Amino acid sequence: MAGKAVLVSIFMEKLQDVKGLGGMLNGFRDLVKDDEKIAFVGSPGFCTPFALFLGYPVREKELAFVPGLAREKTRQIVATEYGMELGEAVSADADVIVILGGMAMPKIGVKPEEMRDFLAKIKYKKLMGVCFMSIFEKAGWCQALPFDLVMNINLEGDISKVK
Repeated sequence: MAGKAVLVSIFMEKLQDVKGLGGMLNGFRDLVKDDEKIAFVGSPGFCTPFALFLGYPVREKELAFVPGLAREKTRQIVATEYGMELGEAVSADADVIVILGGMAMPKIGVKPEEMRDFLAKIKYKKLMGVCFMSIFEKAGWCQALPFDLVMNINLEGDISKVK
């Protein structure tokens, strides 16, 4: 465990603590407050709801979702009476590219080199990662990609039966 703590201190400097889902949303909103367009890159299905969730507090901005590494399939994220939904095709170019942690999960199969090649094909000013349970660190992505910021959320919980 001590080795892990050293790894974190070498590659990452904690800027603030984030508590709960509200803290995650407020923290994300604050990080992108000066940006106009945000494109989320994530695995289809697993990451899509997280992109919609993170998009809610910044719904006045231009938002997009890129499924996997298929930039030609990028869709707009729009606010509707039902919440955030995917809309029409748009460009993946954005002020901020947000890579979602599902892309680094072993079952998804994306290597950091593939993500780096993907990023070389789009225009962006800032690269952010949003993940759970330190997946970017565990998968070596913090060292391999030029992230400006990484938001890591740790979830805890339990399942109980009511007596």
